[in-house]
Amino acid sequence: MSNEQKLQSPLKSKYVLITDPKRIEELDKKELYIAPNETEETFDQEMISGKGHDLQKSSEEVGQLRPIEVAVWKNDPLKDSPNSAMRVDMRIINGRHRYKSNPKWRRVYYDFSGFYSEEKPLQPAIEYNLAKGHFDMQKKATKPEREVWVRNMCEIGMKNGVGKADCCNWVVQLANAQGISNENSIREACSSEFKNKEMSGRRKNKTFESKGKETKEIKKLKKVAGEKFQELEARKLRLETENTQLQKEIIGLREDNTKKNNVVEDLQQQLRLVANINHEHKCECGIVSTVKVEASSGKVTFTKK
Repeated sequence: MSNEQKLQSPLKSKYVLITDPKRIEELDKKELYIAPNETEETFDQEMISGKGHDLQKSSEEVGQLRPIEVAVWKNDPLKDSPNSAMRVDMRIINGRHRYKSNPKWRRVYYDFSGFYSEEKPLQPAIEYNLAKGHFDMQKKATKPEREVWVRNMCEIGMKNGVGKADCCNWVVQLANAQGISNENSIREACSSEFKNKEMSGRRKNKTFESKGKETKEIKKLKKVAGEKFQELEARKLRLETENTQLQKEIIGLREDNTKKNNVVEDLQQQLRLVANINHEHKCECGIVSTVKVEASSGKVTFTKK
């Protein structure tokens, strides 16, 4: 698939895409960052094992359709930290599985430096997690993965002056404003230490949280939703494969058309070489004829004298 056919990312509508070739070349040489709290259990094990969507096989058959999307913050004070959950620079927004499958997988970079200001020094970290949340909450995220995301947001909230018991509400408000996830999904993944206990008590009588576990109806709905998601993912992959094949056919037709145009041009050139040439021919009967080639019309005419 050509560069023009790359999948479009929702990040491009909000975040600054880095396009400078020299800068991209330098960034491609660096290792990407995954925070230590994003442990093995937060990954989709079926995808890693190849039982689900086999990334390596897919990349060989239809190419690296979706790049790894990476956050860049040149002046990140934690850019050299090997273990900070607050680090932004060179951190994967989307594509941890692809990076684990192949560290040389195609990348695109987004510049988060514009979100920094002296009044809001933590804004790049907040924006990074919101960007990551767009993907984590839309794909088949694991429960530990969701919990890590919410905890990271809560810890940033506390550093930003939000009270510990109010952090969950703060995350809910930010996520809702970004269209990332519904309130129940976030509260379910949020640790009780970040919740307002009085408000949580009121909600328990209105949701399945009152039993401390999911009801059969909720589990059934999640199963149906999961199966539908897998079906749509498989359909999307088929369409992407068909699109790639169609693009190859279009390229082949264009090449054939170019060859035909070259042949026509060559014939026209030959006609121009013999244009307007007169030649007399006398047959055995004594009749003399004039043969004339006209380049403008491509006609050959015979005239008797």
